[in-house]
Amino acid sequence: MVRLSLGLGRDNTRIFLGMIFNEGGLGIYQTLWPIYIASLGASPPQIGLVIGLLGLCRLVYLVPSGMLGDRIPPRTLIVSARLVAAFGTFLLGLAQSWWHLIPGVFIMSAGTIAFPALSSTIAERAGNGWARTRAFTLIYTVAPSAAFLVTPTLGGFIAEHVNLRALLFISAGLTATGAAIFSTIERGSVSTQEGPPVTYRSALVERPIRLHLLLMFATIFVLTLGVTLAPNFLQDIHAVSIERIGWLGSIAAIGSALLGLVISRVAPFRRPLAGIALGITSVAGMLGLLLTGRSFIWFVFAYLLRGGFMVAWSTFYAALGEVTPDRLRGRAYALAELLAGAGMAVAPFVAGWLYGWRPQAPMVAALLTIPLLLLAIATVARLLRTDQPPAPTLVEEHV
Repeated sequence: MVRLSLGLGRDNTRIFLGMIFNEGGLGIYQTLWPIYIASLGASPPQIGLVIGLLGLCRLVYLVPSGMLGDRIPPRTLIVSARLVAAFGTFLLGLAQSWWHLIPGVFIMSAGTIAFPALSSTIAERAGNGWARTRAFTLIYTVAPSAAFLVTPTLGGFIAEHVNLRALLFISAGLTATGAAIFSTIERGSVSTQEGPPVTYRSALVERPIRLHLLLMFATIFVLTLGVTLAPNFLQDIHAVSIERIGWLGSIAAIGSALLGLVISRVAPFRRPLAGIALGITSVAGMLGLLLTGRSFIWFVFAYLLRGGFMVAWSTFYAALGEVTPDRLRGRAYALAELLAGAGMAVAPFVAGWLYGWRPQAPMVAALLTIPLLLLAIATVARLLRTDQPPAPTLVEEHV
């Protein structure tokens, strides 16, 4: 019945289910992650340091991920990496001071190695055109949204009535469960390519791939800059309780699901770059409401719009799938994770220092930069139309 309703096929349906648990492990603590770090004695710059360090560690592990994908079967790589992530998350729960988080962050971030292989598997199983965009939307937007509908609210309740530390232990269990589901997909094989070896440079010399990757880095950096310390802002400036901040994380999931529905149902937004622009614009609305809001209902609407972050990020994988030849897919998705990790690594450092100067500053900086992102998206779309003819029949195809 699940397969019929999703229309993803055997492996992608199982990846969809695994992602619900995997993202549930993230959702149970992500909204309260900066507050957990602060509870261990960290100042705003130190909070930014820990969050940014996670992004830096992602970069360290993503550099060899493409080469590992050439040598290790996809299922083995995915399951092993996610189990390591579960162990690292467990260690985070044991921390007694903010700097004790560093070993757990380093180990947990190794789980990022799974995602280029996961993206390549999704693309391979999904087919071409709109079917591929739909698969990425369901797996990278709808599945996380389903998890985030429940887990942030649950996390806020547990944090309020038990403690913040318990969230990390629950997260480790959910992540391990996701890995167990991933272990049921087909083993897959190490791909072999005829001709010259495929390297990261092979992907970067392709102009459409390069433009998408640069745009992805800029987008993740700017949006992360704006939203990273939003929970601390709500707690410090507006005295919003931890439990209510957890509710807002679930509200964001509703926003992601609604925006995902718009992308799947409204024809102009089926083009990935248009969907990305929609997500970015939604986050701009969130930042504006947080800066001007004076009551909790304003923050509810703000976090409804925060769902655009997840939509924008996930839609980049569909956009890359449209412009990447099959032989370069593994390297392109590894580079996507690498540059997204770079954006997530740098932005929290900047956000932490700006927040220490003035709590509103990270959101103001992101809000002022978003128009430049939208201009860049329009420019890339125009350049791609000039470089190569579009394939509207694939984009407009109905499933």
